[in-house]
Amino acid sequence: PQDMVFLGATVKLRDIESGDQETYKLVGHTSGDFDAEYIEVTPTSPMGEALMKARLGETVKVSLRRGERRFEIVEIVS
Repeated sequence: PQDMVFLGATVKLRDIESGDQETYKLVGHTSGDFDAEYIEVTPTSPMGEALMKARLGETVKVSLRRGERRFEIVEIVS
């Protein structure tokens, strides 16, 4: 479906707490390119696990070292 996140998708997320927006791309292997306009995440990372099969408009919870954070999926670019 067009409104669901799968491997290869680029998504724009809004941090629920801060309102900041960042773009992530779900990849099989990271390229190591830190100059890209997005942050690469793999399906086995905490962010990747939260995003896989999530839908546009959905809020996902991500367990990070610094605690749990919540993000709203505001756009699925590809």
